[in-house]
Amino acid sequence: MAVTATNPVSRSSEHRAAAEKLMGLVVFGEKVAARNYVLMGDIKPEYNELMRKFASMEGQHSTWFRDASLRNDIEPNKQFADGELGYLIDQVERYHAERDFDAIAVVQGFIVECLAIATYEPFLSIAHQYEGAYEVFQRALAEERYHVDWVTRYLRLRFFDAEDDFVGLAKRVNVQGIECVGGTLMNIADSLNIVGLSPAECTGTMMDEYTSLLERIGIDPEQATKDVISLFVPLVRKYRHGESVN
Repeated sequence: MAVTATNPVSRSSEHRAAAEKLMGLVVFGEKVAARNYVLMGDIKPEYNELMRKFASMEGQHSTWFRDASLRNDIEPNKQFADGELGYLIDQVERYHAERDFDAIAVVQGFIVECLAIATYEPFLSIAHQYEGAYEVFQRALAEERYHVDWVTRYLRLRFFDAEDDFVGLAKRVNVQGIECVGGTLMNIADSLNIVGLSPAECTGTMMDEYTSLLERIGIDPEQATKDVISLFVPLVRKYRHGESVN
């Protein structure tokens, strides 16, 4: 059931700064997602048309989110986003140079899209505070799940009856990717709290999504759970001890 949008409200400077960081990640993260799909299409021309369709959808999301931000007098913080997204761009650039389509597919489906879903879904509960935000986040969330459906279908067929090979690929790609994206979740914990979201809920949603994706590829549920815990628990430990998570 859609939440009726309200007019923009007066917000504290602390709230505004937090929203600008979060929307910076959303707006510019969608641009990164779009570019990743373009690079995937470059590696495998047989998927180029579809990848460009996905890229166009991600680019549209970025435009929607920027428009919604400006309607609420929020300027997405590009500098903050660049600092958090640079590692991901570097990782994908390396895989593109190696012509490693499968590695970018894992980054896109298991890291980029999972992070989007993990933040967009909880945001719907507070979206009524921002004029026009509910509709764009709801539609973008549905389209991110559509993209994930394709990625998981591709990987399931690609690694059919070769689950061990897929686990090896996922671990190789995600040791860096989850460390950094999980680190970003930890780094925005205070901002999430300020705007009314639970960092624990967002992290838990990402872990659940990641586990579900592993199972959909064909990984045994018990093994999938162990793999996810092995990736995320060290991040939580670092965060609790005040260590760097990026």
